[in-house]
Amino acid sequence: MAHGGGARQVKLDRESELRIEVGNDAPLKLRLLNGTAEIFGTELPPDFWLTFPPRLKFAVFTWNGATIEMDGSTETDYTADETPNISYVNVHAVLEERRHRAKPLPPDDPNSQGPRVIVVGPTDSGKSTLSKMLLSWAAKKGWKPTFVDLDIGQGAITIPGCIAATPIEMPIDPVEGIPLDIPLVYFYGHTTPSNNVDLYKVLVKELAQVVERQISGNAESRASGMVINTMGWIEGQGYEVIFRLLHRDVTLP
Repeated sequence: MAHGGGARQVKLDRESELRIEVGNDAPLKLRLLNGTAEIFGTELPPDFWLTFPPRLKFAVFTWNGATIEMDGSTETDYTADETPNISYVNVHAVLEERRHRAKPLPPDDPNSQGPRVIVVGPTDSGKSTLSKMLLSWAAKKGWKPTFVDLDIGQGAITIPGCIAATPIEMPIDPVEGIPLDIPLVYFYGHTTPSNNVDLYKVLVKELAQVVERQISGNAESRASGMVINTMGWIEGQGYEVIFRLLHRDVTLP
């Protein structure tokens, strides 16, 4: 339901989340009063106000229970007991095991390449959220995975109309998002690949080659692997782009 403003507290049971869409006209302040909770895989500091901009959508998840305080208006906010986070953290555990197997191996060993994960799904299915969670959990463990964002419709790293890649060295800030210190960015100029599929393929191939050169000489980055966020165009020619071009040019070392 929507709330018009004012401070209020929400108690979350274990393995549940508070789903929020900030109101259209004013920011929302939020803090963790007790327990532990996270946003996009990044733990919230206790008793510290975070300010979220208007129209932002996010969820506060807790593994063991928490009390959240909010101050400001929301378009909608509600608690949910059924979340995919258990499945997501199981994926993280598998990736973590592969990173540990890759780390001690010499660079010329093909198994020294850490996991490369493609996140695929239709528009607004939670691809960016899952990508951020996997990246933040990995960074929390001390890894430095590369985030490759091929979703030109959303632009998780820069702006829509671009593809980009950047190393993630710390859990992603729930308000500021992904740091823009050293991103590799290619401007495509449209928000859907169907406008110019050939150009999209060329840019993805070029980005993949540059990223591969960057991580090939860095054992830590190589073992940390990649998380690749894709577009929501998953039918017809979009399917072909994802499962042929990306598999060949991005995921195979």
